[in-house]
Amino acid sequence: MCRLLATLALASLFLCPAAFAEDSKPADFADYGVSVGVSPFGGSLSFIYNESAKTSWLFGLGGLPSDIVEMKVDVDGTEYTTKASSSWVGLFLNHRPFASATWFRLVAGVGFGNIENELDDGAGNTYSVDYKENPVGYLGLGFGAKAVKGFFWGVDVGWLQSAGPQITPTAGDGADVADIADNLFFGSALPNMQLTLGWGF
Repeated sequence: MCRLLATLALASLFLCPAAFAEDSKPADFADYGVSVGVSPFGGSLSFIYNESAKTSWLFGLGGLPSDIVEMKVDVDGTEYTTKASSSWVGLFLNHRPFASATWFRLVAGVGFGNIENELDDGAGNTYSVDYKENPVGYLGLGFGAKAVKGFFWGVDVGWLQSAGPQITPTAGDGADVADIADNLFFGSALPNMQLTLGWGF
């Protein structure tokens, strides 16, 4: 009998806080969510598990097919036409440190995949700039995308931290390898900005 009472007492220590935590969740709290996003690294589809109103886990996959985006990039005075493609999966932690401002998030994560770039200066010099070493880390700040039922949206800014690209001349004299490696858009830290639209349930 004493053993049974002791077991019930121990169980209550674990169950009661959980019950109180459940009751403290907002009425519009969503346990799960799905979202789509767009960033310089392509589109993404994500599944979200909201552990609490402050903490969410996000599993995402995404990418950018080749020849979809073409842009001009200035590298130390030389203008390159750039084509990019990517494919990746990632796990991210979103933490909202302030109970009075759950629209603000700290974001950290890890990703696996690759990013491939083709650079052409139009004068016979071309390069491949490929990120293939895994994993890569991500740190950033998020605004919006609260753990709520129904429609939500958010904006994220941050950077991917990698080991850096493999830069290979594919035509020409390859003289600009060092300049490309020092460029903001082709270094070991890659800036990122993402717009997200989603649904919580």
